[in-house]
Amino acid sequence: MVTTPRKKTISRGLMLLICAVSVGVLLNSCKPDNAPKEDGVWIPMPKDTSSLGKLNHYIPITDLDKFRGRFRKDRDTLTRRVPDLEFTRSEAFNKKALVEVLKDPRCVGIRIYYGVKEKGKKGEFRVMIVGVDEQGKDLYIKKGSLMATGDGDPGEGGLEYGQCEPPCDNTPPDSTSGL
Repeated sequence: MVTTPRKKTISRGLMLLICAVSVGVLLNSCKPDNAPKEDGVWIPMPKDTSSLGKLNHYIPITDLDKFRGRFRKDRDTLTRRVPDLEFTRSEAFNKKALVEVLKDPRCVGIRIYYGVKEKGKKGEFRVMIVGVDEQGKDLYIKKGSLMATGDGDPGEGGLEYGQCEPPCDNTPPDSTSGL
């Protein structure tokens, strides 16, 4: 059977239309209509040629367990030697707060600082988190917003008040911070 160029064009066009509709149906059918609608945030992945960007941070669980076990022993020794200082085993930070640090387009990683918070006559060992840029400089967040300017504004800062193990007093002085 000989087909005319017009029939080929129509059949190719029809095939393209059918394919496009099929792909659209398939893509939309992957997500059920009753799927929960969650807020999302796009976190940029800036090119990072720094030494930090070249590190492989992976650690096997066997080493994690070994290091934590050693810390427990050292923590108990430190607690006996420095009874006025409370050492937590760990701190957990919620995803919303971490995303607030990571979504700064300049952020290539996080830096963890250790500090001591005065708690009556005792001190409490604390973990604090800030972002870090490709040059290794600290990046701060504004309370309740994305990026800080880095000009020393007292409303700039990082993260603290992780959930401790064992539980410690992790209620921020101003619990209306939005983070």
